Amino acid sequence: MASLPTRAQVLETLFQQWTPVYKTETIPVEEALGRVLVHDQFSQVSIPVVRASAMDGVAVSSARFQSGPPDTSNWKPGVDFCRADTGDDFDDLFDAVIPIEQAELSPEGRLTLRWEGPLEPGQNIRPRGSTIRAGELLARKDRQLRPFDLACLAMGGITHVEVYQAPRVAFLPTGSELVPLGAPVARGQNIDSNSILVQGLLTEMGANPLCYPITPDQPADVAAALDRALEDADVILINGGSSKGAEDFNARLLEERGSALFHWVAAAPGKPMCVALIHNKPVINLPGPPLAVLYGMDWCIRAIVHRLLHKPLPRRQTIRGTLTEPIHAPSNMEILCMMDVTPTPGGYLVKQKPWRGGSMPDALGAGAVYITELGCEERRAGEDLEVTLLRGLEDF
Repeated sequence: MASLPTRAQVLETLFQQWTPVYKTETIPVEEALGRVLVHDQFSQVSIPVVRASAMDGVAVSSARFQSGPPDTSNWKPGVDFCRADTGDDFDDLFDAVIPIEQAELSPEGRLTLRWEGPLEPGQNIRPRGSTIRAGELLARKDRQLRPFDLACLAMGGITHVEVYQAPRVAFLPTGSELVPLGAPVARGQNIDSNSILVQGLLTEMGANPLCYPITPDQPADVAAALDRALEDADVILINGGSSKGAEDFNARLLEERGSALFHWVAAAPGKPMCVALIHNKPVINLPGPPLAVLYGMDWCIRAIVHRLLHKPLPRRQTIRGTLTEPIHAPSNMEILCMMDVTPTPGGYLVKQKPWRGGSMPDALGAGAVYITELGCEERRAGEDLEVTLLRGLEDF
């Protein structure tokens, strides 16, 4: 047990031996939310194209104001002045704008001004390119696009962008005891809920999940499903059959192919995880229990998906709380602890949910997680503990 690799060691070895194949695609800007740019993007246009009024007002020729406010009683619209609302272009006869609050237009079109100050060429006018300039950098490569990034791209006349393609991640649930959601459950059977869990997690990560039908515990069937997945996907997840049971064939299949990098990891639940490379594609055998799937997806699959998406791993919100009951864990394992969070007037109270023997819906409904540190066997009640939130603080 002491020699089992840590999560960090598994990922370091995998990333050293794996050469990711980054696939890209060109998509419309309006479909690019959350995607990552392959290239810098520069504006194709200047706006205003020529110039624009900086406010609602009346456009005039500044030369007629050099000796003070002129007599406008005989001015004609379109000849001596014109309306120029915010953002509007206007005739080149005029080179300044008087605010509409200092002008009055009669129903007959007669203009009366209450303007008394000097008027300079370009006054109250936004020059060409003052909103955006042709050639201006809109978004750097490797940026994950947010709604306001998309607005900037559109403003610059960009209609399509090249982004990193969402990796296709195949999920192969295995187990003769499994039945699909909606099927009747007989004695000795379980509902395949992991497919729902994994599909949702992969979608949240930005991957393209490919969920396969349940494969029974038959080596030939699992091998055939794996071969299909290797053709279809960039990353393959096999669920179940990773330990030492009589029907645990999956890890042995990866080992027999000579592709296994690790079998067993110093992280629980999910210690029997198997990590392999086949045809330069990561193949991960996740143990069957839902919490093991959740843990493996979080620390291993998330890192793989984000590498293919060219995204850094997101920083999650954490809080510090007072531990109400001690946490005991082997010092040579990194244990996932599902945590309850209770707000108090002075902060938060945190408590580990039962790891073994507790309700699975209760565990999966946790508000936060804590992962024990290597070398630490106990966290005592009353200690200040940092936990990572699984929900927003507004949910507590």
